[in-house]
Amino acid sequence: MKNWQIICSFTYPHEAHQARIYLENSAIHCTLQDEMTVQVYGLYSNALGGVKLLVPEKDFEQARNLLVEGGYIQPNSAAEQALPVPQVVTTDNKHCPFCQSTNIAKRKDPNLLVVVLYFILGVFFPIFKSGYQCFDCEKQWKPISPKQAEKNRQGK
Repeated sequence: MKNWQIICSFTYPHEAHQARIYLENSAIHCTLQDEMTVQVYGLYSNALGGVKLLVPEKDFEQARNLLVEGGYIQPNSAAEQALPVPQVVTTDNKHCPFCQSTNIAKRKDPNLLVVVLYFILGVFFPIFKSGYQCFDCEKQWKPISPKQAEKNRQGK
């Protein structure tokens, strides 16, 4: 398959066959690459780059124009339309309520009541209770729900 160029690739073999037949009706010889692999192992399509439609170098421009005309490919290729991907960085900083330090960690302590119920009932329950610990002031606290925080602000 010397002097052949990939004109486009398709995720599914039936899409590639439609484009191949469209080109062959216009007297442009073409062939498909990786068609059988994608038919047998459909999930390999992305790993292989899809089913590739190959045309001879001498017919490349004519085939490209026909595929654009037929709506199989966009007039501007993806390489010409390379756009930068915006990078958004979000952080959820949690602070110690006592000293406002960010040097905190989530902690898990065994819950004695759940351990006793586990042995009595023989049913598995989550054993650990979670909370937070500040490494700067050595204090520990439990997270509260938004409803509880609103009640605390109102003084009830």
